[in-house]
Order: sequence, then structure tokens, then C-alpha cells
Amino acid sequence: MNMKYIALFGVMLLFSGVFAISGATVGTQTNLTRWTGDTAGSIVTEGGNISAQNVSLGALTDKWAGLFGNITGSIYLTDDSGGTTNYIYTWVGSDANGGEVCASTNNAFTWATVSNAIAADLDDVWNFGAASDNATNTFTGSTCDLTFAQGSVTNTADTADSQGNNAGDTFQTCVVDDGSSTTKGNFAFCTQINSTGGNFLGDAADYELIVPTSYGTGPSTLETYYFYAEFN
Repeated sequence: MNMKYIALFGVMLLFSGVFAISGATVGTQTNLTRWTGDTAGSIVTEGGNISAQNVSLGALTDKWAGLFGNITGSIYLTDDSGGTTNYIYTWVGSDANGGEVCASTNNAFTWATVSNAIAADLDDVWNFGAASDNATNTFTGSTCDLTFAQGSVTNTADTADSQGNNAGDTFQTCVVDDGSSTTKGNFAFCTQINSTGGNFLGDAADYELIVPTSYGTGPSTLETYYFYAEFN
């Protein structure tokens, strides 16, 4: 029987009851300064001249954030609240067996009703509109291979494939919801655990995914994401 087990980021947590996706602890994050662009290009001209100039633009999105890292965890046989100390048996969770990592603005996501979501609903909830980097132009795939211990098998959710220069960066972000799609907390963003995966930098990583953020800049646009994970 293919059972699901909890996975934790860098720490161990008591686990008992039904094997299912559960909350996970996170470690440090890397903060990067928002890119403001290169030095402006220029030409020299004078009255009476007509110049043909092609212009190229590279801009930093303010609608999406990226998350990546490695996963460690333990599985316990115990009914004690201090199960990481008092237990009958423990196993080391293995990322080699796969599983899922998910992030949501909801700290109590209802996995029992998890279902496929569509990108257009993200545009409505996050107010992305018709921008070039909106959700509809990001989640362009529709084949996602996720199987949760709770809820339904999710295999037709809208997906976004990583597009980094690193050829080994093959992670995929799938968008799911809890059966509704009217608020940010209804959505979760998930990817499969891959013990041989590589992130956009070419470094080893067990997961990599993208999540939407509030449009604009400043403190009012900051998003808090809660992590969930499970091992197969």
C-alpha cells in the first residue's frame, strides 16, 4: 500500500493519526533587493535626424515569488504529545520516495476537499488583470501529477513549468484549491518532491515552486505563506 507520510523542512515534528499532508516548519529565507534596472541606453541626435532604434526591456515581476529548498523529516509511532522524545519506533522520511510540497496563504488549508484549480481564478483574486505576467500567462499547462493522501487525485490542475537557464531545472508548480476559489486562502501551490532535482541556479534542491504576491510594492503587498508537505 502506498501510504503518505509527513515531511518537515529541517526539523522533526510529532506525527500521529492518519497519514496525510500536514503543516511543515521552514528554515531561513534569502532576501534579495528589488532590481531597478540597468543604466539607461542613449543615442546622440540633432534636429532633422530620424533614427531607427530597437528597444529591449528586462523588468522584475511584482506578482510572483519563488521558493525552493531541501526536505528532511521523521515518521513516528507514538501517541504522546512529546513524540519526538517518547515514541515506540521512528523512521527517517526519504525524499527519494517522492511526495509533495505546497504553500498557501491559509494556515489551515482544507486538504480533504482539495481539487484542481484554474489560473483565471488567480487573476481575479489577486487582481492581476490582463498583465503580461498574470496567472493566465504563467500557468499555461494542464497536466499535473499530484496525489494527496486526503482529498482527490489532482492531475489536471493548471501548471507552470520552471523556465530557468539551468537545463536540470524541471520543477513544476501546480495550483489547487479547497473546493472554492473566491479568496487567496482557497488556493495552494504545490510541486512534487524530487531528490535529484536542481533549482534555477543549478544547485541541488528537493523542490522549487512559484507563488503569487500582491501587486505593487511596499509593506501592504507582503504575503505570508504557510508550508505543507508529505512523503510517499
